[in-house]
Amino acid sequence: MYPFTANQIYIRNAWYIAAFSGEVSRQPLQRTIMDEPIVLYRTEAGAPQAMWGLCAHRNFPLAEGKLIGDEIQCPYHGYRYAVDGSCAHVPGQSTCPKSFRQRLYPCIERGGFLWLWMGEASKADAALMPPLEQVGADQPNWTMVPNEMTAIPARWPLMIDNLMDLSHIGFLHLRSIDAPGSGEAPPEFLDDSAFKVTRLLPDRDSGMLYVRYAFPDRQEPVDVEIGVEFLTPGFLAAYMRFYEPGTQRQQLLGTSYHYQGVTPESRTSTLGFSALVRDIQLDSHVFDEWLKSSVRKTREEDKMALAHLESYAEQYADVRRELSGVNDIAAIRVRRHLSQLLEAEERSAESTDQ
Repeated sequence: MYPFTANQIYIRNAWYIAAFSGEVSRQPLQRTIMDEPIVLYRTEAGAPQAMWGLCAHRNFPLAEGKLIGDEIQCPYHGYRYAVDGSCAHVPGQSTCPKSFRQRLYPCIERGGFLWLWMGEASKADAALMPPLEQVGADQPNWTMVPNEMTAIPARWPLMIDNLMDLSHIGFLHLRSIDAPGSGEAPPEFLDDSAFKVTRLLPDRDSGMLYVRYAFPDRQEPVDVEIGVEFLTPGFLAAYMRFYEPGTQRQQLLGTSYHYQGVTPESRTSTLGFSALVRDIQLDSHVFDEWLKSSVRKTREEDKMALAHLESYAEQYADVRRELSGVNDIAAIRVRRHLSQLLEAEERSAESTDQ
């Protein structure tokens, strides 16, 4: 699948956002991730659960059912499943198949999200979670504003490409983000892997919308750094940092992160989870609402652009014919990294089958 050569479509041995924490309740919720229907709910004690979302009896969606204690009941014929995946009740009979287990997905609740491990459960490792604490999550003197999930009608690698080349802010998002000059600012690669790339916009006027909301009393210009860091296949963090001008980025005024959860829904659709995390104007409802409105506009713009790319991907997209420039270096290196992960999982699957 473009832009990779591996036959495997998804990187399964990684953590992916399935929902905002606030979405998961005693009312079952269904999400499709990597073509798999999954039902999400909470036990009476509040623990999140993630289970194969179709009843094993006749494939009715369990999210349409209800919870009886900690057992989820299918509304079609009343089959019930316990938190360990076992069949707990079959109407009309006193016994249940003892060997049966509905598939369960390892899950972790962190940073305001519910994360699922889509690969082999035995390989699920909390240490492979993205280092959220490094980007402000659950940290003192930071605030998080959950934003929304956007259904993107395009394959997940296109969304990662989009995020790793922020030069499009100066063109596609010229009005919604209001960062003039960002399209022409040269990228800076801060490490050899180039999984983190920045752009510096020096001496931005205090009237720039982002600056105005972040520092409403400021009259002087600021240096603005725009960046993005790829952390895992399912999570990237874009950001703006603000500095006193002329200090070579030594006097930091504040940082605003935009979390980007990239969760493959199907071969040609992606769930994009958005949250805003900052250490500026922590209690400003006005800043909250402007950020959410601005990001909503940018995500609709991205959705439109990625839908166009997806419509041509199967027939015309070919990495051997792509015209690339300096702005693509980070995206291409991330592509190579993702290709290695896909190929490693493909080799592992092949050796298991033999």
